[in-house]
Amino acid sequence: MRAALVLALAGCSVSVAPSSKSAPDSGPGDCPVDTCGERCVDLSTDPLNCGSCGRTCLIAEADAACLAGECAIGACSPGFLDCDGSLDNGCEALDACEPGAACATTCGSLGLTACTDACAPTCLTGAETCNASDDDCNGACDEGLGCRVDVYRSGGAHGHIYGLDPAEAANAGQSMEGDPYFYVYASETVGLSPLYRCDKGGGQRFLTLSATCEIGLTVDLLVGYVATTPVCGAIPLHRLYNGTTGDHFFTTSEGERDNAIATYGYTSEGIAAYVWAEP
Repeated sequence: MRAALVLALAGCSVSVAPSSKSAPDSGPGDCPVDTCGERCVDLSTDPLNCGSCGRTCLIAEADAACLAGECAIGACSPGFLDCDGSLDNGCEALDACEPGAACATTCGSLGLTACTDACAPTCLTGAETCNASDDDCNGACDEGLGCRVDVYRSGGAHGHIYGLDPAEAANAGQSMEGDPYFYVYASETVGLSPLYRCDKGGGQRFLTLSATCEIGLTVDLLVGYVATTPVCGAIPLHRLYNGTTGDHFFTTSEGERDNAIATYGYTSEGIAAYVWAEP
């Protein structure tokens, strides 16, 4: 008996049996296609006899298929994907896509994984929430949600007062200098810090991130929540102090800051926090 001749082809294992392929529409019985030995086969679709008798299609991590007499990738094995379309390596990629899993969007916000194309998962953006982040990646942050409240600024005999109720300034005989002057978040938000207003006595007050007012004074108002870095479009709130009057002065304007130093005897104490120019 002659030994079978085995040939190795890309994606296929080919074994040529001693018996040869018969002509179409011939063979034992009523076989309408081809015969391989005593078997009736379709050489155009049979992965065990693909294109010729004994030519077996073997595909890595996949069910083999035979299309028009050529080996092809059928269904991938569970957990594998064919992402490069190459017959040589079959279903070469592990399917690690988890629909609905948390992911980072293109703008760094938290999104949900979509596996419409498991070879190229996408991260879907979410709706905006009051979290000091651009959730929907449209270039704006927490827009239209009313997350922030306005803070007024008044000046007068008690120096500068910053608060949430303009009536407070009117009752103290102060002149309004900005209502609103800047905005802060109304509710506690991850990544933001509380901004306190401290009573120095004699009607004077100042703003700080210290819950103990830095020197053990009394907090008389939780103004809101601010950033310590310029997140979500926040702008610097500069802090100044006048040692002669004892007045703390806060401004979002560099020009006003510089003028207060040059003209009114204030000294810069740096950036107190980052606040917002829009609600």
